Amino acid sequence: MPPERGRLAEFLEKYQEKNRTAPIIVEGDNDIRSLRYLGFSGEIIKLNSGLSLMGFSESVARNHREIILLTDMDRKGIKLKESLKSLLVSLGTSVDTGMWDYAREKLRINSVEDLPSVVERAVSPRPVSLQIRRHARY
Repeated sequence: MPPERGRLAEFLEKYQEKNRTAPIIVEGDNDIRSLRYLGFSGEIIKLNSGLSLMGFSESVARNHREIILLTDMDRKGIKLKESLKSLLVSLGTSVDTGMWDYAREKLRINSVEDLPSVVERAVSPRPVSLQIRRHARY
């Protein structure tokens, strides 16, 4: 069952606003495209940049006091979230995982790429086949 429209809109607006000052860390390019599609205009940092987790964390901590962490919600993403959160906090960076928690618990999705389809279903309930074809264009 799709989430209530009002709460989903509040959730998105809260994090779109927060993203103006705090970057969102995601796993890959498709995650970035999904967030851009949903109107996130702030900095989005791709985790898979070739650095070790420690090197990546040090680079982020040098440049940001606060970040939003949004890995996928699968086993790999859960491990990444915990590892990155621990490293970044140890380096003095505040880590917001509220978006991840909401996506996993309330939206019941397994990846960031699923966000656009969940949002579209909540806004305009249509057959899933139409939503999939529409997403192929972004």
